[in-house]
Amino acid sequence: MQLPQEPKPVIWVGSSRRELKALPRDVQRAMGRALWLAQCGLAAQAARRMRGLRMRFVTEVRDVDDGRAYRMMYTTAFPEAIYVLCAFEKKSTHGIGTPERWLHLVEKRWRDARTIHESEVR
Repeated sequence: MQLPQEPKPVIWVGSSRRELKALPRDVQRAMGRALWLAQCGLAAQAARRMRGLRMRFVTEVRDVDDGRAYRMMYTTAFPEAIYVLCAFEKKSTHGIGTPERWLHLVEKRWRDARTIHESEVR
């Protein structure tokens, strides 16, 4: 398979790597494949851009294992690397939306990723 670009490095923001490692093995593999495609400039079938002005640079990868929903969020907003923001089991208390506490964490880690990026560019 010819890759469209040289794979970008992955930067784990906060405890995102530990969060991913805490998920079931099959979910880790699915998320890893999606991340590899993002590194190569492609999008996995399970990857969707988050909606809303504050989330426009964030991609959500979805997976289901044993009836449970899992998510991983990353950003490709910075050209040098893929920044993984978080990974979690989705346990929405009402409705199908992503719980607010995770959305707040994604926003915080996106700001952290921007800070990391700016410090590396200098």
